[in-house]
Amino acid sequence: MSGLFQSEHDTALHPEVSVIIPVRNGERTLARAIDSALGQRFERGFEVIVINDGSTDGSADILRGYGDRIVAIRPQHQGLSAARNAGARIARGEYLAFLDADDEWMPEKLARVVSALGERPECVLAYHDAREIGLDGRVQRSSYYYKGYSPPSFEELRTPRGHENPILPSTVVIRREAFERIGGFNEQLTASEDIYMLIRARECGPFAFVPEVLADREFGPSAGRETWYIDGARALDRALAARYGSQAAGGFLFAALLWCAGAAYRRGDYKSAITRCLSAICRNPIRAIPYIAVRLAARAATTREVAQA
Repeated sequence: MSGLFQSEHDTALHPEVSVIIPVRNGERTLARAIDSALGQRFERGFEVIVINDGSTDGSADILRGYGDRIVAIRPQHQGLSAARNAGARIARGEYLAFLDADDEWMPEKLARVVSALGERPECVLAYHDAREIGLDGRVQRSSYYYKGYSPPSFEELRTPRGHENPILPSTVVIRREAFERIGGFNEQLTASEDIYMLIRARECGPFAFVPEVLADREFGPSAGRETWYIDGARALDRALAARYGSQAAGGFLFAALLWCAGAAYRRGDYKSAITRCLSAICRNPIRAIPYIAVRLAARAATTREVAQA
């Protein structure tokens, strides 16, 4: 096999799946993520590759504690996309599975998703449902996908319906051949790189969805995360415009502005909320004004109910 993601390992020693875990200063959750990967009930062989992307906390000490049960590398710090690509370059598996260092898999994850790809040879990628867990450990969301949900088309992936990623990175297993064909993650994107990768992968073929909750995604909103979302959406729109034309740009930044406006409002940062709402209105008043009006009405109704209780 040749190209960007060539492996130097003997092909006779290839595991079927390579699990790729990037980490930067993730000592609080890293062991939990690695343990969930090593605990997979998957008999056909897998490896766990952890990329330490310039951590300055105790992440390196945690990795040393796993010895030869994992492959740990520490390339030069270049960001999340580069870290995942560095893991892919040394990966030996036919399939690549991604796990963020603050997320966790259920023991049946690999078995279920790899089986789905085996049954659907036309599919280049498979993913599954997940729960959302707050920083306090409480379940904030028991499912990401509604009943009757089906995998998105290429155009649906390029047209955001809301603020959220259409498919969570920690739920994805992709065929190595497809990952190589698209050139991996775009290293020019410091955020929203997963959405761009999904769009590129969808060019190669359809996706398969496993309707089971097989991962926990840890999520804690913050002012820094909101800014990261907005900056990432802006860069993603530029990348989409460069590849698909100007008509493909604008949607992700618009969606990010609206969601981050709501997040800032809930935090009590009304100045940021107003600024982001105005920015969204300037970009697309026909869509933004009804959205904001509905949200404000819902907030007012909730406030009245609380006051009357």
